[in-house]
Amino acid sequence: MKNGGHAQPFRKTRQAACGLLSACVLLSGCGGHLNDVREVSAELHRRTGHGLSESEPGEVVWPPGVSPANGLSEDELVTLALWNNAAFQEALADLGLSRADLVQARMLPNPTLWMLFPVGIKPLELLFRYPMEAFWLRSRRVESAALDVERIAQGLVQNGLDVIRDARLASTDLVLGEERLRLAGITAQLARDIADLSRARLSAGDATELEAMNAGVDARQAEEQHIRWRHEADIARERLRTLVGLGLEHWPSIIEAGPLPLAVAPDADHLVKEALAARPDLRAAEMGLEAVGERIGLAHWEMFTVMAILSTKDVNGQTVSGPGLDVALPLFNQNQGGIAKARANLEKAARFYNTVRDRIVLEVRTASSRLNQARESHGQWQNRILPPLTEAVQHAEKAYAAGNVSYLFVLETRRKWLDASLGAAVAAADLRRARAELERSIGRSLDRPSQISNVSPS
Repeated sequence: MKNGGHAQPFRKTRQAACGLLSACVLLSGCGGHLNDVREVSAELHRRTGHGLSESEPGEVVWPPGVSPANGLSEDELVTLALWNNAAFQEALADLGLSRADLVQARMLPNPTLWMLFPVGIKPLELLFRYPMEAFWLRSRRVESAALDVERIAQGLVQNGLDVIRDARLASTDLVLGEERLRLAGITAQLARDIADLSRARLSAGDATELEAMNAGVDARQAEEQHIRWRHEADIARERLRTLVGLGLEHWPSIIEAGPLPLAVAPDADHLVKEALAARPDLRAAEMGLEAVGERIGLAHWEMFTVMAILSTKDVNGQTVSGPGLDVALPLFNQNQGGIAKARANLEKAARFYNTVRDRIVLEVRTASSRLNQARESHGQWQNRILPPLTEAVQHAEKAYAAGNVSYLFVLETRRKWLDASLGAAVAAADLRRARAELERSIGRSLDRPSQISNVSPS
């Protein structure tokens, strides 16, 4: 009889534990793949036309149809950067961490079992304890964790926009570096020709020793600049190679420059309005503000702890059970520190939101002004500076063929044209950079539809 009375509480204990475990499984739901980035990829594609691809750590993923043997365009480099950039892939893992926190917030806590074994005349005694406050705190914790997931996701979208901008800037730097190297090589050869011609004129008595010496110094300076630009091009190549995740992979010999943005951008005020409505980092700051607000309410409720108790013991061979409560009275500790910290975090989050908003306004207006300046400068080089110099080179060559000018005059005219060509290449690179910065500052490609109608205002 006594042994049977001891076994009955254990059977009840097992049944209660199984029932509670089943309830926890149902409440937790199916989390799926925690680091699924499809939503971030879809949002990036909507804004820029470029998405993401999941890969294993250390794996290099090539987009379909893209091969280093055929060279890489700027858009292909952007896709490679989004798919393979190590720092960005590391940041994407934060999404899985935040979703794990959300799964944990949905979970109900486990009950505790307090048990005294029957030794001597001491009967078996079981005590189940369960924190009842978990039921009314769970919804707030889930809401706060869900806001954190959304905040992380929006931050990753902004991170992706930064990667796109960085890939375009690095590609522009490499294209400019290679063009600068090409022009520097021509200029160095031209300077050597001028130096040789000056020495020949010195021997013939048509030039002074000072003129020949100056021409030789110019030739050595041009050669030094050619060597320097070669190293600068190598540095730009390695920077771009690492940025797109191909540091240990085959690197193509051809990098194609992106198209020049010749169309006039919308008004700066319109772009500011769009950026404030659509920038992911501002939305992330807003989500952070809402999450902190949820934590303030949670901090007020966390002062109350209520334990539900079920006591079971064997009394004279019979099982006696009864419920009870263990309530902590918040007489002294009312979670004042937790509430104060939550309020301080709310103030910090609000100020951070204002900081992000003001930074966005500055970035958009600055990028818009730089794009307009770069477009005007590029137009000046292409329409008013290069054409007359190109024509001057043609006239100088015709005049030399007719015997009206010396060959030195032709070489000097060509050198001026080369200097102007370098200036035009720099202006084109500045125009590409300005567009990349503006697209990042408004949160979308200028070729994509405006985001204002698709995003609710803050």
